[in-house]
Order: sequence, then structure tokens, then C-alpha cells
Amino acid sequence: MLVTPESHRRNHRQALVAVGLVAGTAGVLGWLSPPLWLLLGLGPFAYWWVRRRSLRRTAVMQQPFPDQWEQILRTHVAFFDALNEAEKARFRQLVKIFLDEVRITGIRTDADDTVRVLVAASAVIPIFGFHDWEYHRLHEVLIYPDAFDDAYQSRGGSNEHILGMVGLHHLSGVMILSKPALLAGFAHPSGTHNVGVHEFAHLVEKEASEYGLPPEVPWMAVRQWVRYVARELTHPSRRGARVSTYAYTNEHEFFAVLAEYFFTSPESLKRQDPTLYALLRSLFHQDTGLLLPLVPRHRQGIGRNALCPCGSGKKYKHCCQSKPG
Repeated sequence: MLVTPESHRRNHRQALVAVGLVAGTAGVLGWLSPPLWLLLGLGPFAYWWVRRRSLRRTAVMQQPFPDQWEQILRTHVAFFDALNEAEKARFRQLVKIFLDEVRITGIRTDADDTVRVLVAASAVIPIFGFHDWEYHRLHEVLIYPDAFDDAYQSRGGSNEHILGMVGLHHLSGVMILSKPALLAGFAHPSGTHNVGVHEFAHLVEKEASEYGLPPEVPWMAVRQWVRYVARELTHPSRRGARVSTYAYTNEHEFFAVLAEYFFTSPESLKRQDPTLYALLRSLFHQDTGLLLPLVPRHRQGIGRNALCPCGSGKKYKHCCQSKPG
């Protein structure tokens, strides 16, 4: 997402090629019919069309990072706290670009700055190890006031148990997140559940399958992962990492749940299953087990026996902490 000198030059060359194509086409058609020389006027438009995203992102990157956003990151996002200053600067730029390009809309609830920044952080964390990444198909994130059902309804019904979802069919390009679950995922630093990271891990997997793997991810790691997942789903060992049974729903949920563990509780994952941890480290091109121990563990969070922030009246451990993404 970031505009680097390299990507700036590449985009500039692409724009010049587009201008050249317009000029060449106008020349050929103009030779056949002189009035068509007027097509040369499309050259500047072609240049702008190719350059527009890069120029907009450059302008966004030059804007100062809001103090309130900084405070939200430092208060709620342990991953951000663990980064060095250069990495923090890069994280801020990614957050700014994400929030500039992806709408975040509250549905019967307020999508305030805390919600917006935590959604952006959820998007940045899984892809922070990649030099150049795009969420090609994501246009909007809908924030629901509570869990919802398969029909995307949230009215307090007993069958409303979904906390997050990447939209399909008519909701393609849309992600839905439960507001209380999103907040809870960042309020409990020592937990293993983060619905934002979970859903963006789904999106990373989908994007990689459609647009190709980032160059940082070795094919050998992908092959090892495919074999590991096939073996675990067929004959769960349960000897290594003690993960949620929801992970064994299918290979996609297995990846998303393990991503949550990797980014929220890497020390535990590494201790329980070093091989699995090493595999995820290769897939995400990040060493969270080395990064996150640098963060103090005295940050205030939601206790397992505390009331759930979703307002259900249940204890957190029996409500949003135990619900699947």
C-alpha cells in the first residue's frame, strides 16, 4: 500500500506507457481519419488515471498522524507498542492509507475513532511483514452492534452467534465485524481471540489465492502448510498447540484461528508447537514470538470472569471470548 521511490518510478513508467498507447492509437486512427487526431487529448487523462492512486496515497502519507489515533494504538494495540520507531512510522502510514481507502460504517452503532483505528490495525497486523500488499477487493467494513446470524441480521436472537464475516455474493468487497467483539479482542492482551485479525487473515488467504503470494513467502512453506493442515483436519493430533475446536471446521478456519494465536499469544504457541510456530512465521514473514514479549503484560484488559462488553450480561469467558469468528 505504501508509495516507495521504487513503486513511484514504476507507476510513472506505467503512466508513460499508457500515454504512449493513446498517442500511438490516435496516430493510426488519425492517419485514417484526420478528425481522430483529437484523441491525442486523452493522453493527459490516461496519465492521470494511471497515477491517481499513487498520487493520492503520497498526499495521504504526507499528512500528520492524528494524536488521538496515536493514543488509541498505544493504549489498545500491543503489536504496535512492540515495534521500534521506524516500524511504528510504517505502521502509521499503513493505517492512514487503509482508513483513507476503506469505508468503515456503523450499522445501528457508532463507528468512532477507536473502532476505525482498531479495524485498520487488524488489517495491518497480518500483512506487516510484506513489503507490498494490497487488499484488492475490500471496499467497506460494516460495524454491527452485536453478533449476527447467517442472514446478516443482528436483533438479539438466539441464533446470532457470528462475530465477523468476509462478505460473499452481493456483499463481495465487504467485511462485517461485531463492535463488542472487535473491542474485546484488543482489550484482552493475554487472550487468544481477536476477531479483527481473524477476519483479515481470511482476507489475506483469499487475496493470496487470487492475486498470488507475496514474494516474502516461500513456496516450500506453503506446501508444508497444506500438508500440515490436511493431516490435522484428517487426524487431529491435539498433541501440539491446544487450539480452539472451531479451527477444525475447515482449512480456512484453521488458518484464521492459528493466525489469531500467532498474533495474540505467540509465546504460548511457540512453546506448545515449535514446528507450527516456525511455519506460521514463514507464512506471515514475521517473528511475533520475538516481538511481543517486549510488551509489558500489565496492560488493562477484560478478565475472563468480567461481564462481556457486548452487554449480554454473561461473563466474558462464556460469551464473546468463546464465540467463533
